[in-house]
Amino acid sequence: MSFRMQAPVFRLLLPFAAGIFLYDVFPKENSQVLYGLAGLFTVVGVVQLLPLSWRWKLSGLNGIFFLSILLLTGFCYAALRDLRNEFDWVGQKEFSKQYYLVQIREEPKRTSSGWKITADLLARNDSINTERISGGLFLYTKEDSVAQQASPGTEAWIQVKPRPIVNKANSSFDYARYCRLQKITHQAYLSAPNQIQFLTPSKNNLPSLLHQTRTYIRTILYKCLRDSLHGGLATALFVGWKGGLDPELKQHYTRTGTIHIIAISGLHISLVFEMIWRLLFFLVYLRGRNVLRTSITLLVVWGFCFLAGGEASVLRAGIMFTAVQLGRGLERPVSGQQALGLSLLTLLIADPDWLFDPGCQLSHGAVAGILLLHPIFSSVGKIENPMLKNIWDSSCMTLAATIGTLPFTVYYFQ
Repeated sequence: MSFRMQAPVFRLLLPFAAGIFLYDVFPKENSQVLYGLAGLFTVVGVVQLLPLSWRWKLSGLNGIFFLSILLLTGFCYAALRDLRNEFDWVGQKEFSKQYYLVQIREEPKRTSSGWKITADLLARNDSINTERISGGLFLYTKEDSVAQQASPGTEAWIQVKPRPIVNKANSSFDYARYCRLQKITHQAYLSAPNQIQFLTPSKNNLPSLLHQTRTYIRTILYKCLRDSLHGGLATALFVGWKGGLDPELKQHYTRTGTIHIIAISGLHISLVFEMIWRLLFFLVYLRGRNVLRTSITLLVVWGFCFLAGGEASVLRAGIMFTAVQLGRGLERPVSGQQALGLSLLTLLIADPDWLFDPGCQLSHGAVAGILLLHPIFSSVGKIENPMLKNIWDSSCMTLAATIGTLPFTVYYFQ
């Protein structure tokens, strides 16, 4: 069976992703592209009104029209989701030292001179009125007390003057674009603690709840594993928090090519899925056991995905597992290629900038290499010995994943 037959979702994914890529390379005004999209829809509608003989003669153009519509749809969607095109984006406002309402996005990170806090802008107050504002910024501070209160989901009023993030002179790395893909375009400095006033967190705040849960799990792990080395490794494996990892240990994993073990991905999701699935064996005696067992397992898996930070590799694995299990429940099996395409298409609909995320590219590239190349490599030679066969099969899988990620590793790491 051909790859196209196994994964028809790629007929939608490839032109849609191409449109997102073209927007990043050649950004234009939304109206121009919308005119082109409206023109294509008009042409397709006119063709459908023609006599049957003419429609038969022009049937070869249907595919071109379909691909063009998907490509322009991807272009327009990327433009609509671009934060720089939003009417309340901070980059379209005048910069002055005013009060800004922000929400902390993630845990503060230690820098060489202090702390870096990632926050999302919510509103701006100029002592006369309060208006909505959007965008993200990095807050830099040297105060440990500020970093301790800046937990994810917490809101605060800050008195700063945001400045656009620009690239350093003579730097080959486009740091401004890298930050923009993370929805961060500005930065500000908190020189004194009185420049920030934290608000009481809401009880229904999901980011704050996830942070409290992760902190609780970390505390338990560090109590059970008193060695900080083992505790840091355990927290990285269980909740995706790498702040406690020993730098030397992390370097060892990098040198041996096993750093992916620390990063939560499909391996960890599969272990969680298999563990929960087996623990729910008693449900086989109930009516509707398959639906109930699958639903509970997928809920736990997605809870783990969000608890682990919702990175690209985690979401990719969660979507693929969901697609495969739903296909089994509906008795419509989903191939690995189809599940991979669905995961990438879902991520691009959620956020077009995922297309340029290195983690998303490496994760999907590795799985694509395994799905396409592993069957070919493993079929070379017939090994009868079970132990040697397992070693050969694992080696083929590693080689296939390496080839799948090779273009991205060459591009990013030379």
